[in-house]
Amino acid sequence: MNEAMKQMQQKNAANPSGILMYHPPGRPFAFGKSLAVEFSTEVLQAILVIWLLAQTRVGSFAGRVGFVLIAGILAAITTNVSYWNWYGFPGVYNRQLYTDRDCRFLSRRNRAALLLRKARSGSLKLLSV
Repeated sequence: MNEAMKQMQQKNAANPSGILMYHPPGRPFAFGKSLAVEFSTEVLQAILVIWLLAQTRVGSFAGRVGFVLIAGILAAITTNVSYWNWYGFPGVYNRQLYTDRDCRFLSRRNRAALLLRKARSGSLKLLSV
């Protein structure tokens, strides 16, 4: 480790640090637009995980639920471990975020597992609802 890195570590250890998102006054905020973006993102996630599930040969309900659970965990750790590691987000924040994301994926995975069934030919078909 070079001298500059050692000095930076000492500076970080001796001083407060954090990350702050600041927007100057006048930033427009449209609640409806933000809600629509969030909803669209979650619908896209659900479509993608159902598509991935349809590419597998998982036959049981528990297997399909487990597949989507793993997909949800992968989605959660993709960003949140980095937030904890690089930016110092507290562990309680990450645990709450995982719980929230897991609850949303629980809802999706159960619907996906119920919608998809194994056909006798070995391919997955959507059930009509």
